[in-house]
Amino acid sequence: MSENSGGSVSASALRQIRILQALDDSQIGSLAEQCTWSRCDAAREILTHETASNEVYFVCSGRVSAKTYSEKGKEITFAELSKGDTFGELAALDGRPRSSSVVALDETLVASINAELFNRLLSENPSVMRALLMELTKRLREADEKLFEFSALNTGNRIHAELLRLARTHPAGPNQASISPAPTHADLASRTNSTRESVTRALNNLKKKGIVDASRQAITILDLEGLATLIRDTEE
Repeated sequence: MSENSGGSVSASALRQIRILQALDDSQIGSLAEQCTWSRCDAAREILTHETASNEVYFVCSGRVSAKTYSEKGKEITFAELSKGDTFGELAALDGRPRSSSVVALDETLVASINAELFNRLLSENPSVMRALLMELTKRLREADEKLFEFSALNTGNRIHAELLRLARTHPAGPNQASISPAPTHADLASRTNSTRESVTRALNNLKKKGIVDASRQAITILDLEGLATLIRDTEE
């Protein structure tokens, strides 16, 4: 559902977007007025893989998942994005079809602009361009990590590695993390090219070792170093 947010509210929402944080209040306010605002229910598809649209989206609240599907229908998740993130920029930069579908995981507020406005924003604001490059670099490094994991790790350790990756943004102490809301077993399976049964087995094994405590609300990692050691021992 599209909506026209009030000026101060929409400007405040855009201020949370990482690549826009160097813009001054006047620039943020002007951009907010040019955005299309949409509030998306959970499970709604925002972008569809291989379509020719070129809008760029800013996640102002909620969470979305970028994913695609194999020819046999297997779901493959590339990334989960939340408040402050941007998506859709690749199609705006190179003019090619969408590289993935994007689906809302929770009720999500997004603002969007067309490719022409986005590219003008980059050209006129080197700080935004640099911030975007930093975001894309981060994603490339994460993609390199996953490529290594798919090549070198067994199924269980790919799941362990994904839990460690999620833990980076959910710290809960010097050697602990609390991943909340908890990803479903199906979600973890799609992130690691495994199955829900494999995820269940891996989590149960980690519970027995005292490394993880899992519930519907959160996955609590009680020993991050112990989890990392499991991966290192297998690599050796």
